[in-house]
Amino acid sequence: MRFSIITLGCKVNSYESNFYKEQLEKAGHIYVNPEESCDVCIVNTCTVTNTAASKSRQRIHSLKKHHPNALIVAVGCYVQHASKVQREDLEVDLLIGAKHKNEIVERIEDLIQTRVHTDLVEDLSNFTTFEEMPIHVYEAKHRAFLKIEDGCNQFCSYCAIPYARGPQRSLPKEKVLSIAKDLSNKGHNEIVLTGIHTGRYQDGDIGLSTLLKELLSHTPDHVHYRISSIEITEVDQELLDLMRETNRVCHHLHIPVQSCCNETLKRMRRPYTIEEFIDKLGSIRQAIPDISISTDIICGFVQESDEEFENTLENLRKCHFSFLHVFPYSKRDGTLASTMKGEIHGSIVKQRTDRLLEISKQLRNEDMKRFDELEVLIERQDDQGNYHGYTSQYHPVIIQSDQKLEGRMKVKKSKIIDGVYYADQKEGVVCD
Repeated sequence: MRFSIITLGCKVNSYESNFYKEQLEKAGHIYVNPEESCDVCIVNTCTVTNTAASKSRQRIHSLKKHHPNALIVAVGCYVQHASKVQREDLEVDLLIGAKHKNEIVERIEDLIQTRVHTDLVEDLSNFTTFEEMPIHVYEAKHRAFLKIEDGCNQFCSYCAIPYARGPQRSLPKEKVLSIAKDLSNKGHNEIVLTGIHTGRYQDGDIGLSTLLKELLSHTPDHVHYRISSIEITEVDQELLDLMRETNRVCHHLHIPVQSCCNETLKRMRRPYTIEEFIDKLGSIRQAIPDISISTDIICGFVQESDEEFENTLENLRKCHFSFLHVFPYSKRDGTLASTMKGEIHGSIVKQRTDRLLEISKQLRNEDMKRFDELEVLIERQDDQGNYHGYTSQYHPVIIQSDQKLEGRMKVKKSKIIDGVYYADQKEGVVCD
């Protein structure tokens, strides 16, 4: 059987698509690009905004048109969030929501045999346990991802994810350790802990900080760990102490602020004020002076006035982030924000987005200037023979070298151009 996968949405979706690919190939099936002839087309859907949901539907309909003889499988957030009528309108062969994802091989193989339409979407109240979806090896033996958590209980006013992913649930500690040891034995030098709400990891009395301690003690010293994203309310003293004590937990945190204006944050139903956020940033930097902190910003949220936006810009300067991920607000039906009046005109949202993106470039440059010696995980070599990687602070690096480079090494920067470090390997040393 020849199969293709189209992935829409977030990095967790990308992780899950990699899992589907690995499992199907392990079962003897052949992966092909979506443009090629195939027997089964899998669409990993997204529902974070109305636009994302529309794109999910469009890709499904496009695949049906271009692959009329293929079986179509729709999986993921849009499928879970859609009504029964909306799912029926897709006219696909197999529907998998937020549950049964780890059964995708047997479900597809059953479909091939029976050709019977199946809708496996269940009520969110049934989601009480974490479905294991381990990826055992990444082709490039540098960075691996380990999904340790799924679901969210926060219910921010703009977000549909709790309705599409269900409540928080975590992979048991022993399973996390087993997967991490397997990844390290196969040569991966960095493991990124990921999830929908990674900072809410909980297995009994074991939280994220304790889990990280266990991971450090059960894997070799050359294996480093990175946290994909964490809320400011979840950065506890135990985590800061651990990051201060070892460079094996990368000195970068991605902490979504979403807005730097209290009035906007209140409408978003975020669990902090901007003053509390800035105060906590100060505590983090006091504990770990060389840390870099990046963030997410939603631009043009409902009722965001010019004054509120300027307030965000003013407070943003006090945060000293290393870079911004900027998301223009897009309504999602079914959320509290979708019932609010006062949508911002698209042209204004674009203007504000452009200003924030320009600020992000400035912030990246300012943060990068702080560092002369760089510890870099080598990830790939380009066609010109240059090596690419990222620092512990998650800044990109290009290293010019005539020698083969691999693993983690220290280099000295020579220059910064457009948010990228350049270094010469002659100044570098390989890390232990």
